[in-house]
Amino acid sequence: MGKERKKDMQQEIRELSEKIEKLEQIIAHLTGPIGRMQELAERYLRMMDSLVRLGMLPHEDIFEGIKDDISREIIRALLRRNHLNISQITEAVREHRGTASRRIVRERLQELEGMGKVERRIEKKATVYSLSEEMVKKWSEVLGLFK
Repeated sequence: MGKERKKDMQQEIRELSEKIEKLEQIIAHLTGPIGRMQELAERYLRMMDSLVRLGMLPHEDIFEGIKDDISREIIRALLRRNHLNISQITEAVREHRGTASRRIVRERLQELEGMGKVERRIEKKATVYSLSEEMVKKWSEVLGLFK
């Protein structure tokens, strides 16, 4: 490799390093506000969930066709935080009900999936669950976000 080519490559490496450093600064600058927005959104959803529980917000559309408490708690858990595995969902249901077996939660998730309320996806090596698009749309309408 000639000296001129080596100098060109070194210059390109310096320029790329500077660009990477600038990008890292931008990312660091954005991380704080994004984290605060995420926290605010989670608090808002918890508040709305409380209002639904108190009967101050209509929720019939969200729980349409869902008869048992465990299934409702699964939906509430996924409203609070999407993309959860069975263990995380079971823990969330236990926090609100006091008891919940992993087997029952798995059965209810299968039923909810069959009803089109929940979607299952494999991420890396874990199966995670989230609300279906239909459920997200209904919840958004209840919150007044979309008509």
